Amino acid sequence: MNKFIIILLISGTVFGQQTNRKLVWEENFDGKTLNDKVWNIELGDGCPNCGWGNNERQLYTNTNHRLENGNLVITAKKDGDSYTSTRITTKKKKEFQYGRLEARAKLPLGQGLWPAFWMLGSNFSGSGWPKCGEIDVLEYVGREPHTVYTTLH
Repeated sequence: MNKFIIILLISGTVFGQQTNRKLVWEENFDGKTLNDKVWNIELGDGCPNCGWGNNERQLYTNTNHRLENGNLVITAKKDGDSYTSTRITTKKKKEFQYGRLEARAKLPLGQGLWPAFWMLGSNFSGSGWPKCGEIDVLEYVGREPHTVYTTLH
């Protein structure tokens, strides 16, 4: 994944042809570590009772990612019967109501992989999913190698 850029309009309304935009946040991943003023690293095993699990088989760690040449590189690893990956969020650090988001991602190929880049409503903790809303900017399901999904929930 690389260069998450969010551009928000100065006005409170978004129109498809409006060009009066102001850059309000840009992430270039050009440091040595993730900026902890912006990013949360979520640790856990995707359990259904921990508030965000989808019964994933991987353990989310703080060791499966690195910043390299302006790129955020997240690596899924298999260790015996276990899988590890990294999950990061901007929860309670960056929230946007209107705007335009640009991102570039290089995705791995392979059965069982499901890399995703998505947004939840900031009221997720209080109202839960799906009432908080969700925008899947990118979801790639490894068993469907020629399809990338974008979805509104």
